[in-house]
Amino acid sequence: MRSLTTVPDAMGESTDVLVPSDTCLAVVLPANVPKAVPVPAGARHVLFSGTGNFWAKLGGPAVLPVTDMLDGSAPELNPAGRELMGCGSIGLVAPGPCVVSLAFYG
Repeated sequence: MRSLTTVPDAMGESTDVLVPSDTCLAVVLPANVPKAVPVPAGARHVLFSGTGNFWAKLGGPAVLPVTDMLDGSAPELNPAGRELMGCGSIGLVAPGPCVVSLAFYG
């Protein structure tokens, strides 16, 4: 699995461009149906992208918030990227049908 690194420009200066992931998953989410995605072995980071709004929870199931969640257990709405810190799964759920892309890096 590739490391999460940036690509330097022609002058050797840092850029915001990342090397492509060699471990990318696509998860089709029907409306209001939670799914658990196993984290590939060796993955340390994940980048998310979705065709619609989705909620994600590292290390546990994601629930669609329908009331206040004030105890710190709420999933995150449309996270961009996260360090996995040894979690074994990512919970996903969406209010409407969408597809979520997960690009993993070691």
